[in-house]
Amino acid sequence: MAVSWQLSGSYFENCSCDVVCPCLMSTNAQLTSKPTKGVCDVGLVFHIDKGNYGDVRLDGLNVAMFAHTPGPMAEGNWTAAAYIDGRADDQQTEALGAIFTGAAGGPMAAFAPMISTNLGAKK
Repeated sequence: MAVSWQLSGSYFENCSCDVVCPCLMSTNAQLTSKPTKGVCDVGLVFHIDKGNYGDVRLDGLNVAMFAHTPGPMAEGNWTAAAYIDGRADDQQTEALGAIFTGAAGGPMAAFAPMISTNLGAKK
């Protein structure tokens, strides 16, 4: 049975594309436009004000994710990695790794099939 989880907090994203990023704002189907520089290198930073993964509390922790897409995001072949707050204990690290690699379901799971090189989650 899947572990129930929930997060709330702040999120910031920036990529190598010109503003506004065509990858997310594709005029056709979402994620189908070509990045403005041919590739997209994106960083996503999350601060968790309040969160849990089952009984594991995640309040106050941070996660940074980075991805490289060699063309339109929907075409896949991404390389991705997640970096977990160094203050996280082993249970919190495992929980955040599951959430932010998509293994625990949720929004990140939608991107998992497009990642061909998953560098995993590290502290």
